[in-house]
Amino acid sequence: MDDLAEPESLPGRDLARLSFGFLLDELTNGMAGLEPLDALLVLAINQANIAPLTRDPAARARYGQLDAPALDAERRPVSINAVAGSLGLAFETARRRIRRLVEEGVCMMSPEGVVVPASFLASPAYLQSVLTGHERLRRFYADLRAAGLVEGLPPPAYELEGSVPVRAAARLLSDYVLRTSEGLARLAGNVVSQLVLVALVAAALREPGERGAGPQAMRAVAGVLRLPAETVRRHVSELTDAGLCARVPGGLVAPREALARPGLSQLLADNAANVQRLLAGLAERGVILAWETGGALDGRQTA
Repeated sequence: MDDLAEPESLPGRDLARLSFGFLLDELTNGMAGLEPLDALLVLAINQANIAPLTRDPAARARYGQLDAPALDAERRPVSINAVAGSLGLAFETARRRIRRLVEEGVCMMSPEGVVVPASFLASPAYLQSVLTGHERLRRFYADLRAAGLVEGLPPPAYELEGSVPVRAAARLLSDYVLRTSEGLARLAGNVVSQLVLVALVAAALREPGERGAGPQAMRAVAGVLRLPAETVRRHVSELTDAGLCARVPGGLVAPREALARPGLSQLLADNAANVQRLLAGLAERGVILAWETGGALDGRQTA
């Protein structure tokens, strides 16, 4: 057991434990039944598509309903190369997966680049995944508050009329996932190793005896991430060579020395800042106030 991490000694351990558990749930269960890697690709593409619109108050008002996303003509296409670069993913891997997503109607290609079309973003499967993710986000906030980790949030800056701005919350959550993924990719080297690392760090930070704590079997990690076992095995070898993973009786762990290394400890510190940024955004847009006052999930966004 000497190779196991000792998360109880980490600064900010409670925040790291809750947020990495939440992040793993979001990455593995986050979007319309897509595999985690495909979901990350779609998140990155969609955020690039709507970046100009999120800075335009008129556009936010125009596309205020959860089931009424921005028209395809108003979405800014993004190149496959830019998407691959943002995720630390090999261009060929991104191209192959995006082509499959195009065939499935999840993405749309043009000479200008790739777009997540409104038809997918208004589909029942996608809308249900957004509402499920919203409830997951609400529970995450409740867990943070119960642990005394929520303080100093700004007041709402928008009138909400008793409703919860689900679309605004979803956009802020996407920003958090992608921002944290960028830091993980810099540390792990690529997005697949990043997914494996999230699973191992989340397990290392769980309470002793908590479900999913301790060493993780290779096949179990592959199953959670919905990746071939051989793919996970190859990336585990890369993480092991980098000192971010170790094999022990019972499976794989994030070793004690890895959690204490500057790279991973900085990642945990950056994640804490990202969580605070997420909470501040939710508070400013009135999401947290709406949660606490029982606002209806009608999908309107005035923020």
